[in-house]
Amino acid sequence: MHEVNKVAIAHTLAQLLHPEGMVVLAETIPRHTQRLYRLLDPKKVDAKLYEKLALAEENIYPRRSNSSINWDADDLQTAFESAGLNVEIQTEQNSTQMHITQTFLNRLFARNATRPSYRDLLANSLQEEDLTVVQQLFTQYLLNQTVTWESTIAYVVAQGSGRREKQ
Repeated sequence: MHEVNKVAIAHTLAQLLHPEGMVVLAETIPRHTQRLYRLLDPKKVDAKLYEKLALAEENIYPRRSNSSINWDADDLQTAFESAGLNVEIQTEQNSTQMHITQTFLNRLFARNATRPSYRDLLANSLQEEDLTVVQQLFTQYLLNQTVTWESTIAYVVAQGSGRREKQ
């Protein structure tokens, strides 16, 4: 459900769902995803810059104007319940190994008019000089490295009201 309007999608799914049917989803919750600044060793970064970067990145996720990444499991629960479905959600912490490629870094630091990049989002809080240094640090310390990538997955089971009554 990477779509911005999760409520509308939940309503559409509910309309398509047989009264005794169910929707099962596994969604990575962007609000609780890997913080990229945590991939850097704070001992290798200027302390003031690291603090500014951490604050800038943490401020990305609760921002209401960015509905593609500011949601969590409670928002999914609300979306499906507003569509009249019975919902159960379980969350699970996940760790996986990820190789940091130049393509990945390019995508993070690209200027993007249609969907803001990591760099674009940081630019709300950081000066251009800081953004340049941050990009250099990511390249210097993370390029071609394999890191542990942390995420939270929400397992959603949403079912029509007819299914609950028969159980």
